Amino acid sequence: MSSMLLSLLFLGIGLAVGFLAQRSRMCFVAGLRDWILVKDTELLVGLFSFLATVWLLTSVLTALGLLHHGVPEYGTAGDASDPPTVLAGQASVARLSVLQASVPPLAALVNRFFLASLVGGFLVGMFSVVAGGCVLRQHVLCAQGDRGAIWYLAGFYGAVVVFYVLLSRFLGWVYS
Repeated sequence: MSSMLLSLLFLGIGLAVGFLAQRSRMCFVAGLRDWILVKDTELLVGLFSFLATVWLLTSVLTALGLLHHGVPEYGTAGDASDPPTVLAGQASVARLSVLQASVPPLAALVNRFFLASLVGGFLVGMFSVVAGGCVLRQHVLCAQGDRGAIWYLAGFYGAVVVFYVLLSRFLGWVYS
């Protein structure tokens, strides 16, 4: 498939998702907020529809062999057709002795990454509640010209960069 055709396909998918998000007023935060505060389930239907759609598409794509579960294989390969020489989690004996001194155990990585993801997710959720809508809704409002949503997204994307820099320093040995 050519890159131009693929780009047009994804542009069409993005436009369709954007249109549906705008017309349905879909917002995960507002759906939960309205359900908790006033027992209104109108926006909560969008959340369950989203989860059902993701489950259905994941099942279909996996059945068709277009979606593969698991960790991707990384390594050094001279050509795209060559198989990787070093897979994730494997190393030569010489590199292993160097890595043992600087790499914490996998459980520590999982715990650090889990903690960093938990903190980041909590902050996004907290600011979304204060802003009155999730990130998807803020994108829709921004496209409609809402200045508050523009500031929210400017802060959101700035925080993504800061969080990535902090996370890369926190887990610096992964990126070196």
